[in-house]
Amino acid sequence: MRMLGAHVSGLPTMFAIYDRNEANLALSSEALLTEYGRLAYPPGSCFEYSNIGFAALSAIASNLTGVDIGTLMTQRVLTPLGLDDSFFGTNSARVPTGAVRYDSSGSPIPDYTSATPASGELYASAHDLAQFAMFNMKHRDRAQILGARWIEELHKPVFVGPSGVATTFGWFTGNLKSGDQVIFKGGGQPGVATALYMVPSEKLACLVLTNRTDGRELCSSVCNEILSSYLPEWRQPDETSGPSPSPFVITPGLGGEWLGTLTNDGAKMQVRLKIESTDSATLQLDDKPAEKITEMHLEGAGFTGASNGVIESPDARRTGAKTLSLKLIRREGMLVGRILATDSKTVMLPYVLSLNRASA
Repeated sequence: MRMLGAHVSGLPTMFAIYDRNEANLALSSEALLTEYGRLAYPPGSCFEYSNIGFAALSAIASNLTGVDIGTLMTQRVLTPLGLDDSFFGTNSARVPTGAVRYDSSGSPIPDYTSATPASGELYASAHDLAQFAMFNMKHRDRAQILGARWIEELHKPVFVGPSGVATTFGWFTGNLKSGDQVIFKGGGQPGVATALYMVPSEKLACLVLTNRTDGRELCSSVCNEILSSYLPEWRQPDETSGPSPSPFVITPGLGGEWLGTLTNDGAKMQVRLKIESTDSATLQLDDKPAEKITEMHLEGAGFTGASNGVIESPDARRTGAKTLSLKLIRREGMLVGRILATDSKTVMLPYVLSLNRASA
């Protein structure tokens, strides 16, 4: 449970949206886990932000309580805390009251739903989110839906990255130079960019919500300016617990030819990966032509790169997702990880694979 909440369960990243007239294409949490719920990495081995993990948490919560995640969170969190301007996307009567979302060119984005509602279909006002921050900092005026001990459990580090930033149950934590803890979370999807920072020792929180796709820089700059005026030592923490990418340099552990199988969403394709030198590598799917891998990097012990190809699965064919993003890590003499198929609509479809060395 902690690994799911902290994005270190081994499940890969995923994002997909549906226009309102495509809502019938959205899968239940259980069906989504059947299609995409395969581990890409050994649990606890690396950080990868995973909306699929929150689909799993949603399914667990619904199975335990017998109600859907939107109803459950309304009953257990939103209503007791008095967050009356917050609601889930399943409340179709209230969706039109939300702010219009805009793309980076300023054009309105039609309403949509996502493949993983538990990870991004909560609508909230800035005032409600500020009250939620106060609850997380144990403000006594908030309803006690969780005791202090359980709030601390929510913020307890699960996985600590190279920069010292830790993932907790849904949050990230870091420290100021003074050692004071910072609890934070940024977010975004088409037409949304948000940031929330809390410094419990100072009883201080700062949050910014925007309704544009390209609002992340604005969120960060406003938060940094406000927090710096209260805390001269303020420095924005890294927003990931993963290692920073470094230029790719071929090593004996990565070089050579690798063979394996790619699966998810009905796909089952043979994969041939050739890493020939520091600047030469190819990816081949089934008997299709091999494609060059570009943008190669090392991320800790992992290998990342970009390529192109057609994955034979219903979702990839429907969305036309042909841009491929690789992330592989070494595991007991194998390479394991995922390939993301993406398109211009920011669809990210994960396909897991494990590769055995065919030749060095």
